[in-house]
Amino acid sequence: MRPNKLGQALLEFALIAPALFLLIGATVDLGRGMLIYTMLQGTSRDMARQSVLAYYSGSNTLPPICTTLATPCSLKPLINGANALSALGMSAVYQDSTGISSPPTYGTFVANVTPLRQGKITLQPPINAGTVYVFIYELDAAPGNPNPRWSCPTCAAANGAAVRTSGHQWVVVDLKLQWKPVLNTLLGIPSAVTFDSQSVERLEF
Repeated sequence: MRPNKLGQALLEFALIAPALFLLIGATVDLGRGMLIYTMLQGTSRDMARQSVLAYYSGSNTLPPICTTLATPCSLKPLINGANALSALGMSAVYQDSTGISSPPTYGTFVANVTPLRQGKITLQPPINAGTVYVFIYELDAAPGNPNPRWSCPTCAAANGAAVRTSGHQWVVVDLKLQWKPVLNTLLGIPSAVTFDSQSVERLEF
């Protein structure tokens, strides 16, 4: 290749290289985002399937009662399931509520017009990107119980020690994650994407 043609080729590559690298980066970012969201969905489903077991009626943060049986089970605390995304660099946050009818402090809850349908949860600032915020509550059809019913150890004396009550109620596991694509960081774009996965299961006890 003659020098003038080599210079022309280098110039052409220099012109298209930024767009090419941006396209490749966007494709990788999109793939990672889809992987994170898929894992978030699977995690919420797995946690919901576990949360309907009677073994988990006492606490979301402690090992289930089946670990104290003569032949102990191998189940772990319910919220451990939220750590499934730690392999992707995500951390999980869970807090019990300060009131049995109120969500954890990092979110607000608006009830559905239909009492036994899940409501709308909105994260409250400050929100850390790359953090899975865990919300677990029971939609309680039994008379006299709060609806929804959140885990509140300090409310046990007035509302019963169980995290969830027996019957045919629904348990909702809502996982929220604010994800900031790498390209946004490189380009100085402050916006982030909020992933939300809700799973609903009927109590089995």
